[in-house]
Amino acid sequence: HAHIANHGYQAEVGLLSRNIKVQGAADDSEPTDPDTGSCTGQSRFGTNFAPCPWKYKTGFGGHIIVHSGGRGYVEGVELFRMGQTNVLGRYPFHFHVLGNDCADCYFKGNSIHESYYRCISIHGTHGTTVSENVAYDVTGFCYYLEDGVEEENEISFNLAAHIHPVSNVIANGNGGQTINPFSQSKDLILPADVTASGFYLTNLHNDILGNAASGGWSGFAMPNLQSPIGVHRDVNMRPGNRLTKILDGNTAHSTGWWWGHAGAFYNGGTLYYSNADATLLEYNAGRDHNRHRSPCLVDKCVTNNNCNGWCSAGEQAWFKLTNSKVFLTASPGLNSWTGRMEVSYYEAHDVALGLEALESGFGIDNFLVECRTGEEWVMPGNVHDVTANGFFWYDTGQEHIITNAKFKNCGARNNDNVYDSSPTRGCDTNSGNGCNSGSSVWSFLTHSDQFTPEIMQATASITYENCGRRFRLYDYANDPISTVSGRNQNWLDTDGTATGLNEPTIIGSGLADAGRWWHVDDDVVEDPEGPLKFIKVNDGPSRGLGHIRLFFKEELHNTVGGSSCKNGSRQDANGNLLCPAIGRIRHIGSLFDSSNDPTGGLPITANSEVAGLAGGFGWVLQLDDGPPKDLKIDQVEVDSTTPLMLVVPYPQGTSFTITAHGAYCTPSPTHSCTEQFALVDSVAHVRHSQGNTYHFDTTTNMLYVR
Repeated sequence: HAHIANHGYQAEVGLLSRNIKVQGAADDSEPTDPDTGSCTGQSRFGTNFAPCPWKYKTGFGGHIIVHSGGRGYVEGVELFRMGQTNVLGRYPFHFHVLGNDCADCYFKGNSIHESYYRCISIHGTHGTTVSENVAYDVTGFCYYLEDGVEEENEISFNLAAHIHPVSNVIANGNGGQTINPFSQSKDLILPADVTASGFYLTNLHNDILGNAASGGWSGFAMPNLQSPIGVHRDVNMRPGNRLTKILDGNTAHSTGWWWGHAGAFYNGGTLYYSNADATLLEYNAGRDHNRHRSPCLVDKCVTNNNCNGWCSAGEQAWFKLTNSKVFLTASPGLNSWTGRMEVSYYEAHDVALGLEALESGFGIDNFLVECRTGEEWVMPGNVHDVTANGFFWYDTGQEHIITNAKFKNCGARNNDNVYDSSPTRGCDTNSGNGCNSGSSVWSFLTHSDQFTPEIMQATASITYENCGRRFRLYDYANDPISTVSGRNQNWLDTDGTATGLNEPTIIGSGLADAGRWWHVDDDVVEDPEGPLKFIKVNDGPSRGLGHIRLFFKEELHNTVGGSSCKNGSRQDANGNLLCPAIGRIRHIGSLFDSSNDPTGGLPITANSEVAGLAGGFGWVLQLDDGPPKDLKIDQVEVDSTTPLMLVVPYPQGTSFTITAHGAYCTPSPTHSCTEQFALVDSVAHVRHSQGNTYHFDTTTNMLYVR
């Protein structure tokens, strides 16, 4: 066999033979219901095939179990034709409910191959060591933390390769983010096995280091358990929130083929009981909007006896993944639907997307994405249908910081590339190692009028090598009608290395419907491929980003996501806009008046969230129905060094009562939760105040508020 070894990655070589061999009987262990190989129904990259479901159910090999106070010390043993498909507890090797009584036990230096149900299960056992084992040709999750209570174990320097789904049933959500849940049955005792992977980590409070996963639905599956399962279902803990102990030096590759969100490291999927008496398990393999994980420095299960207790800002923690590598993955290198995470010294080679982070609060440092190495891809389907994207900014609820990142050979090569003219830049659509023509280093999700960005992304120390398209506002609907999320897109390029300007820069949307909202001076740099605007921070006296949400017509705002401003459709059946402009907001100054900006500024819709340049002369709000009698402003994100002044025209003689309300505040005899804005004598006084002031200019009939 030819084994790849290049600058980015190398193939593993594992020895399967051992002098001591434990094996299932040759005449009755192997499954008697093989896959016919004739099934279709799952389309990926131009192919249409699928495992024939409900096959390979009858594997019945041997098993070894340590239980009832026993001790297990196993080294240098070959396990062959072991495990019994869909029979709980019948695995090649099983530490069974030993608690803390087997802390010096180990399973190391062994091999497992042709297993019909897992490799090794650590079940209700703490402090054991599973190290330097080789596993190949395995049905179901291989290295397996069974109930979610297992902690302080060491799983190190193991190999898992050629992993198969149990009963030949595999999860696939096609192009969406959700997958219909799978229920427990006699032929699928653990429904999570529809995403069978090399490592099944239900609790991250273990030492997981130096392991390698090849193949499988993903490489490292980290499902979210809101509570333990099995014999530990009544234990008062939340496995999904337990803090990372060590998750370091692991590698995953040749995986992620079955679903576009199945990362080689997959921090997703939820496993839970679907019935009141907690007897029937259900597994949601995709994005679960109802069950979240929140790593917390304070264990709310213990301190509050309430695992649903709120983890305040000062108590929040982050899962930590370090020194990890993925390669040859036709999906994201890492995907996380939920759970804050710090990722450092992470690299991805030959991937569809370097990393997918859909949870608020990712810190990513020392990040290398080499979208294409030049190696020929060997996979079912068309390689040139696989994207070569570096990182995706999503449209809402994200707060990410990326530092010290390098992108190499990412983005599609086309005639519009403006940053690199090398003939080898990025990737083309060749059949050996090409990429989708829509690929870009950075992408922004812009399809939604309902979900919009606030201020949620910043970068520093970004470098590129031989990249094609750098930026793309991505609207998967390809609708020419722009969206609230598209017009509000923004990004803090703190040192200008992402844009190439090499000075602090704010990136804003370049959509024409935004008018001059982001084009605040003549030195703004335009990126036509994005399209984006690059605003140099130092060209203004105190430039920054600001965000506010406006409420002035409750019955209209309450329709957002229902009859108006949806997460998808832009028009109704009669061609009427579902999220039309009901006003405009613009910057103060002659550059933004009607002679220079005929659009009138940024459209205000029923979803009246606004992000834009702060620190200037202020934002002027003008509504089609006239000035609001009642105006509520919340979700304020404005730095005190780059103040924001809101300006609204009102008729002469209007009186004002303006009150600030403290968020999450309960009044007491020692403090108040409200403060009245002070009327001051000039616009300059408002601008240079510390806030909570206003002035009505009777000459222009403008109200100025800070």
